Parts: sequence; structure tokens; C-alpha cells
Amino acid sequence: MAGDGDRILSEDRLRGVLDLYERLRERPPWRWRERLRPLLLLLGPGRATSHAAEMLKTRCEDERAPVSHIAADTPATDVAGVLREAKRELSQPSSRARGEPPLRFPLLEMALWLRDLREIRAAGDRPPPRGASPAERENHQLVRRLTRPPVGDNENARRRELNRVIRRRGRDVLRDLESPRGRPATFLAFLEQIAPIGIAVVALVSAGTAAALDLAAAVLAAVIGLAFVAVQILARTRGWYGVRSFGWFLRQPYVDRDSTGFLGFALGVFDPRPVEPDDHGEQIDLLLVAAFLEDLRRNYRRDYRRAAWARVRYPVLIFEGLSAGHPGVAFVELAERVRADGQADDRFPGFDPLIVTAGVDPAAPADDGPNAPSGPRLVDRIAQAVRVDVSAGEPQSVIGARGLWDRYTREQRRVGALGSRRELRVDITRDPGGDLPPVRPVRRRPRIAHPALPWIAMVAVAAASITVISVQVVKYCSPFGIRRMANGECVGITDGSFRFGEDSGGRNNDNRLNRVLDRIEDLNDHVKESGKPYATVVYLGPVTADPSIKNHRIDLLAGVQGELIGLAIAQQRFNDAAEGDDLRLRVLIGNAGARFRYAGHVAEQIRERALEDRSVVAVIGFEQSRGQTQEAIKLLAKSALPLVGTANSYDGTALLDGDAGYSPYYFRLASPNLRTARHAAYWARNGHIGGTKVDDAVVVYNGDPDDLYSGNLAADFQEAFRPGEVRMRPYGNPGELDKSVREACREQPDMFYFAGRSDEFRSFINVLELSCPKRPLVMADDEIAKYVSDNAAEIGRKDTFDLYFTPLAAREAWTWRWIGDQAPQTFYSDYDPAVREMTDENNEGQRPSITRAAVAYDAATLVATVASKVYWQEKALPSAGSVFAALNDPDHDVLRNGASGVIRFSSRGTGHRVLDKPVILATINPDGTTEVKQVCGRLIAGEQGQAACPPGDGNGHGASR
Repeated sequence: MAGDGDRILSEDRLRGVLDLYERLRERPPWRWRERLRPLLLLLGPGRATSHAAEMLKTRCEDERAPVSHIAADTPATDVAGVLREAKRELSQPSSRARGEPPLRFPLLEMALWLRDLREIRAAGDRPPPRGASPAERENHQLVRRLTRPPVGDNENARRRELNRVIRRRGRDVLRDLESPRGRPATFLAFLEQIAPIGIAVVALVSAGTAAALDLAAAVLAAVIGLAFVAVQILARTRGWYGVRSFGWFLRQPYVDRDSTGFLGFALGVFDPRPVEPDDHGEQIDLLLVAAFLEDLRRNYRRDYRRAAWARVRYPVLIFEGLSAGHPGVAFVELAERVRADGQADDRFPGFDPLIVTAGVDPAAPADDGPNAPSGPRLVDRIAQAVRVDVSAGEPQSVIGARGLWDRYTREQRRVGALGSRRELRVDITRDPGGDLPPVRPVRRRPRIAHPALPWIAMVAVAAASITVISVQVVKYCSPFGIRRMANGECVGITDGSFRFGEDSGGRNNDNRLNRVLDRIEDLNDHVKESGKPYATVVYLGPVTADPSIKNHRIDLLAGVQGELIGLAIAQQRFNDAAEGDDLRLRVLIGNAGARFRYAGHVAEQIRERALEDRSVVAVIGFEQSRGQTQEAIKLLAKSALPLVGTANSYDGTALLDGDAGYSPYYFRLASPNLRTARHAAYWARNGHIGGTKVDDAVVVYNGDPDDLYSGNLAADFQEAFRPGEVRMRPYGNPGELDKSVREACREQPDMFYFAGRSDEFRSFINVLELSCPKRPLVMADDEIAKYVSDNAAEIGRKDTFDLYFTPLAAREAWTWRWIGDQAPQTFYSDYDPAVREMTDENNEGQRPSITRAAVAYDAATLVATVASKVYWQEKALPSAGSVFAALNDPDHDVLRNGASGVIRFSSRGTGHRVLDKPVILATINPDGTTEVKQVCGRLIAGEQGQAACPPGDGNGHGASR
């Protein structure tokens, strides 16, 4: 049926057009399916096209899709006017869904502003029109400054002035020539774009930093990250990027490009010199259209921005009715030229999402001239403008054939980008009748692109990161395997870089270990940096004090401080003596926690470290005889690691379950309790303690079943003291200790034998001083040497009791009386300077235990010496197995000049004890110095001074029998 020229079809009869319209503006869900959309021409008289255009516009507005409607009688007189109107309407709230950011046109706004400046410049000295806005008046003043002396005569001054205005105006270069959004709205728009991703990234980086470094580094990373995000938002909101954000203009073929940068380009747009080209206006229009299409392209580019994925409708530009003089015709022609230019230059900027719908009267002439009615039609002119040019297929010469393939591939790319047809024509007055299917349903925004999703994801990531950091803070003290236990202690392995007590603020650790840990870290760093071969020993000991102790005077750390200093001295002496490719020594510190509570946990870490790091050849330490220490020894023995005990004196140390005997991998340096108790009892019974023979004694010891040392030593002394009278006084807590001592003082014995721990010794002597009627005589083991180190001066000054004890080693034993003319052990000459360097001057009165330092020095030295021997014998790096084999040699001294005596281990059957281990009797003089009274055992390899020793303990060096 022929169309009726005055007929206007209802929306129901235009369902076919609506279905086509929906297909055109529906954005495919996949990027690879996106293609440039053709021009939709609605053919019919003005009333019909106006009705159809209004219907299409209303459909977009009802679903808040981006649309701009240009009326047939639009006040716009040129392409710039069309673009201003299109930009304004596409940026309106009605053109976007709730919660979505508006479309932004920064390139178009800059191009329009430069065009406005050109118009002002072209108008000459014409003043601003009456009622002009402040921004327009400012534009006139700017043009006047840029075109007149003195600024106008200096190119650099012109650029500086233009740059100043651009930076001051920020993102809104057009100012109130348009209807700019307020700063809060702009801020929120960019906040939605940057904040969720930025904060999520900052949260992840902070969590990773907390896991890789520590909490302080995580907080620093978070502060820096959030500051960076805030600066980015402010920079984008206020336009701080300045001319750097307009580099796109320099890549366009329109207007003469300036190689000196955007400012030169901008001056060439509105004030080209020396003269303006004839086609300058047309080139500016092309630049405007190109900027408009590029802005749309950027708004719809699928990248990290959620909003780009949420836009499921392409923007639509509807021309209600085009006529020959309508600026919309020029816009369509220029838009197709820009698209074609982009393909011709092989730049392939990507498709632009703009859909153009135009109402055209099929009878409308193409021109406005007097001969227009008989000339070509407007619809044909538009069709010619959007036609995709391809070759006619004319045959080429044999020379022209050379370029056929390149031309063919260019055409293929052009057709692939632009399509084979660039317009679709619909006669909206033509209705053949019949039923029409319903319009296809519109595609909804993906749920994954909901505006709230980035914020939800940001909150989830931030919450997860905060949880991770919280877990790191609560569970770990350091990323390198230093774990925070339930009682607050930090346990694990370090190379000296982690200070186990640094977070206590002095409450449970007075930081007296920091400097010695720093020294060990430096020595380890030198080993690593040298690039020379090295062997690693791991020290396992109680590097932190018990957090439950409220008394801030922590005497327990004197022992571990001494052992660490001994390790550092041994490591430095060994490495200083190494030359060329000699073996070096590296030392790792394992904190088993106070009272070795977490020895099993750290032993498992050491075991895993030894499997990964084959340079680990031995573990030394195990100073406290506790049940947890026994479990750690059994666990480490499964890894076939040599284990060297320093001060662990429990008789059954390393004794395996059943009839398996002693572990073959454990070597003890301390004299067993049985040997020490036998000497103590002998000296007491024979008048070598206090000057009189002791007939009765009270043994005070800790009854904790996990404390293997205390009960074992007490029982050994009770057995060795016979036939003397012994009263046993166990205690389980400080209150019981106080009660036991008070009761013992009612019938004061000749001697108190203290078999408890050094942290309990102060309470013990306080009760003695207050409760005993006579001056008490106290005998103790090496355990109290840790207390004596810090309090020797106080003990001597008070002079309220007589103290004798049996240290594992003593500097005072290396005097002429005991070693004669033999040179003293060099350890003791190195000790005092090392202590000055590795202790804090502020911790006066807190001296490291020299006894424990000497034993640890021997442990590290003998392992390093044996490892070096293996290294040169086997011409290969020593392993744990080869070091164990060299240690397990009962026929040779493994260390002849030890600081604690000559070291030769017995067989496995007796627990690899040191044969003829020296047992020393020492006392504290009134001036606080230590005096050695007896030395039994093999202190030196040569002749040794005479001492009173138990029968059968002869060592062939002058000991009385």
C-alpha cells in the first residue's frame, strides 16, 4: 500500500521501527561484537518525522538512556551549536540511570572553548555583548592579552598566560557558558570511579605489606596509598593535570599540528599565525566532531571503570527533521569524514558508539539554491556522504598490480570497521497492515555492573585486609615465622633482625638483648655479602621473659644474654680467622619462649628450615631441663641434626622412650646433675663450704613436674649427702616457697641447698634474711649464676648470708692457682670488650652471665671447628650428617681449649657427656667479686692445680684423692 503523505502512524503500528531502534542502540555484552552503527533515516513529511522522533526520544527518557533531541527549528546555526546542545542533553540526569555518573566531554569542551576564543579574536575590538557572563568577559580579556603587546608579541609569554588560565579553570574550561556541575557533584563522580578500586588496592597492598614486613610498614603503606588516592581524586576533580590531559589533540590531522606541545596547538587553533588558512573554520569543525566522538568512545571504553560496563545503551543523537540548511546535515557529513579519516590513516582508534537518527522528507532538496527543487534530493546527499567507498574493480596494469593487495586489505579493514552500508532507510508513512510482533525487550544493566557493587567489593576487600592484618598482628609478630603465642610472647627463628621483646615497651623485656641481636645480624649480613661458603647453626633458647611476671626487674635474661654474647664472640672470632674460601659461620636465633613453653613449636620450625636450608648443620642451646625441652630434642633428632646442649644438666636429657637409650644426636656440655650433686655433697660434708662440716641440710626445690632439673638435682643431692640428714622442701609457687623456707628456719639447718630456678632465688633469700635466726649458709647450682651476674655487688654489700655455687665455667678458674703457667683461654680476654659493645649503657647492674657466655662460646666454636675440618677434608660444604660423624668420636678431644674446659664426648651409651667435665666451686666475696675455691675435672689439657675432689673423680692433674 502506498504511503499517505499526511498519515501519522501510531506507536503500535511503528513497532517494527521501535524494534529496529532497540537493536541499534543495544550494546552487545561482548567487546568483540561491538560494531559501528549505521545512520537511521526516517523518511516522511515533517509532521510524521517529528512524531517519530518524539516517540524515540520519549522511549529513551523513560528508561533514562542517553539521548539528545535536536529540533527541526533548533537555534543552533552551525556544527558547534549542535555539539553544544548534544553535550548538554547527553550530560543531563535524565540521560543516565540513577547512581550512574554522567557522560563527560573534556575534549569537546576544550575544543569549543578554543573555538569561542577564535570567534572573539575574529570579531576584532568588538566588546562583550550586554549581559555577557563573567566567563565570557574573561574570554574577551584573555584574547586581548594574547593578541596584543606585550604578551601577544612573545610566544613564550602567550603560552604561559594560556596555561595559567587553563590550570585555573581546571576541568570546567567553558565555565558558565554551559551549566557546569558543582564541585561536590564532580567530586562524587570521580570518587565513584577511583575510590573503590584505589582503596581496595591500598587494602591489598597493606595486607601484603603486613604479611611481608610488619604492621608499621602496613600502616605506612596504607597512609601513602590513601593519600595517593585522595590526590588523584582532587587532581581529576580540579583539573590539576592541566594541559597534560589534552595530548589527544596533537595526534589529530585537523588544524596545523604543533610539535612543541598542546599550548602551541591551542594558540594555532584560535590565533593561527601569520595568517589564518582558508579552510581553518572547516578544520575546526572537524576537530570538534572528532573530539565529540573521542569523548563518547572514552566514556564507553570497557576498562577498569564499572560505569563503562554498566552502559548497555549507546548514546543517540536524534535530528527531528533535516533540511538543506540544517546544521545537522553538516554534522552527519563531518562525522562520516572523521570516521573515514581514522580508517584511512590506519590509526584504528576503535569504534565510536554514537547512533544518529534523522528525520528526512524524501522530497526535500539537497541545496537551498533557486534550482534546488529540480536538483538532487537531500536523502541522496546524505546517503552519498555516508557511503563506504570501495574500488570499482577496474583491471590494473602490470605495474599497478603491485598495489592491488594493499588496496584490497585496506578496503577489507574499512568495510570491517564501517560496514558495507552506512545508512538504513525507513518510510514511516508506509504501513502494509497485518499484525506486528512485540518490540524486543531491552537489555538490562548487568548485575555485576551495579553502582553499589564496587563499594561492596571495596568494603569486602578492606574488611578482609583488615582481618588479615588483625590476624597478622594477633598471630604473628613478624612475617618471617615469628608467631605471637597465646600469652603474648613472640617465638620463632630470626637472623638477629627481629627483636623478640621490642613490642613489650619494657614491661616484659628491658631490651637488654637488642644490641647483641644487632651484632649477630651484622655478622650474618657480612657472611651473606661475602659470597663465601658458610655453615649455619641455630640457637634454641628462652629469648623472652615470662609475660606473667609483673616485677620489672627481669633477672632471667642474664643467662640468655650471656649465651648470645658467647655465640657472637665465637662467630666473630671464627669468621675473622677465615681467609679466602675458608668456611664462615652463620648463627640463627630461635626463641622457645620463657621456660621453654613453645620449644616444640620452634623445633618444628627449625626442622622445616633445615630441610629447606642445607647449610644448617647443628642446633645448640636447650639450656633449661624441662619437659618441653625433651620433646624438642626428640623432634629435632628425627631430622638427624647434631644437638649440642649448653646448660641442660638433667640426668635423663635426650633419653628416648623405652629401652632405646640416649639419642645419638644429642651432645651435652653441662655436667649432669648427678656429678654436680656428688661434688656439692662432698664439699659440704668435708668442710669446704663455709669452713665447717655440714651434717644436716634442707633442699629447697621446685616441685613442678615439667621442671625436670629441679627435682632431679634435689634427689641427686639427697642421695649423695648420705649419711648426712637431708630435709626436702618442695614448692609449687612463691607462696609455698615462702612457707617452706620459714618452716625450715624454725629449725635452721647447717646449710640450705637451693635446687630451684634463678627467677625464684630472690624470693628465697629475702625469706632467709627475714626468717632465719643465724647467718644462713646457701649452696646452689649453676642455675643461679644468672642471678649472680646481675646482683653480685648487692649480695656482697648486704653480706647477710654465705653463698656458694657451682658455675659451669668461671673466669676466676683461669688463674695461676689452677692453670699455672699455661695461657688463659682467649675467650675471657675478648669478653669484657664484647660486653661493652653488646650491652646497653642504660642497663647498669644488668650484667650478662659470663658462665653461660663461656658455655655457648664453646658450643658454637666446637661446631664451627668440626664443620671447617669436614669442609677441608671432604672438599665440600659440610652437612648435618658429616658434622655429627665428626662429633661422635670418643677417642679424640673435639675442643682442647674450651672456655669451660677440655671437651671430649663420651659414647652414646652414657649420653655423649663431656668426659671429666670440670665442676667448680665458687663463692661471692664482700666486694662482689667471685672467688673460685675448687676446680675438679679437666679444665686444661696440661697440669692443673690441686683441688679437693670426691673419691674416684681423679683426673690425673693434681686433684686430691
